Amino acid sequence: MDQKNVFMSREGNEWYERNKSAILGKTLERDPIFKALAYLGSKPARILEIGCANGWRLAQLAEHYGARCYGVDPSASAIQDGLSRYPGLHLTVGTADNLPEMEPVDLIIFGFCLYLCDPQDLFKIAAGSDALLADQGLMTILDFNPPAGHYRNDYQHHASLFSYKMNYGDLFAWHPGYHRLFEHVQHHDGGTELEPDALISVQILRKDARLLAAQNPYPTR
Repeated sequence: MDQKNVFMSREGNEWYERNKSAILGKTLERDPIFKALAYLGSKPARILEIGCANGWRLAQLAEHYGARCYGVDPSASAIQDGLSRYPGLHLTVGTADNLPEMEPVDLIIFGFCLYLCDPQDLFKIAAGSDALLADQGLMTILDFNPPAGHYRNDYQHHASLFSYKMNYGDLFAWHPGYHRLFEHVQHHDGGTELEPDALISVQILRKDARLLAAQNPYPTR
């Protein structure tokens, strides 16, 4: 059974139960994604968060920006809890490789979930999220970011699952239609020691169709 099916069947709910008390205490003031958006002066009107848990971040972003917010998470328990707590949100049970049909948004957030996705799904994940991001929109990724390479660790909560670590901003940064605006690397637990396996980052990339119209810099004479 692949990681997606395990998370949809039980691990998504179990993850939420393990982390629910901590999630309920989270605020934007300490959120690295909000700090990055504030630094860039962003004011998104339509937001999609992939890996949204119960929508705690979306609820606070909706209030701060007056934004219309959508969320996707594999945990039915998290989504049910979010719908009862935050009735103004549009939350759906699902995974990053099979996003709901909707109008394009101007901010997509991957909320620390890509490291748990099956690597063979990454192309589909990148294509699906790109299709939902409007031109000039922001692709925002909070996830593990080791100095180099792609590798996996055993996932401590389930014997057959793994944590996959890489620079997930590269899913989009390779493309000439994306420009990396922001990247901040830090220790996962806020420590000062830069242990490579525990490094995470917040990255924000802008989708810009104008970059695809670059003229030939090597004209013939």
